[in-house]
Amino acid sequence: MKTRTLIAALACTAAFQAPVAHAADDPGVLIACGTTAEDRVTSRGDALVRSQSWLDAQVPYSQQACHENEYGSYRTDCSGYVSMAWGLTHSRTTATLRDVATEIPRADLRPGDALLASYHAALFVRWADEAQSEPVVREQTGPDGAPPVERKWTAQTASAYTPIRYYRVTEG
Repeated sequence: MKTRTLIAALACTAAFQAPVAHAADDPGVLIACGTTAEDRVTSRGDALVRSQSWLDAQVPYSQQACHENEYGSYRTDCSGYVSMAWGLTHSRTTATLRDVATEIPRADLRPGDALLASYHAALFVRWADEAQSEPVVREQTGPDGAPPVERKWTAQTASAYTPIRYYRVTEG
């Protein structure tokens, strides 16, 4: 129980776009969300449709819960949200999303890519400005019970994140 309490206390949150550390342990070990046989090949459009499903359902944030819909069952935190959007076999953590993605130049960000830090992950939707410094993202943020949001990040916030691309994304 102490581990669950620690995980909940260290939940990834960007409600105020402030860094919060993740627990070193993978919460997926404690939370038995469903899995699929293999990571999906996912188009950029599919990733946006899948991510919109949680916005529409107002899925509440929690590192101790799963949400199941037509796209599978995933942990309802930031990395679980990106895992669901990409169609991964299971909910990854901010530390393990890199295992299925590659770092890309910021200028190459496209819808369905992600912005990642050790404490948070968000799905890239589009640029809000011509200078490509302020991304619009979709993210599952805390505190517990808060629904996912789509919002514009400041250039300063975005600069703290590494752009990554899912290894099985297609342009279709």
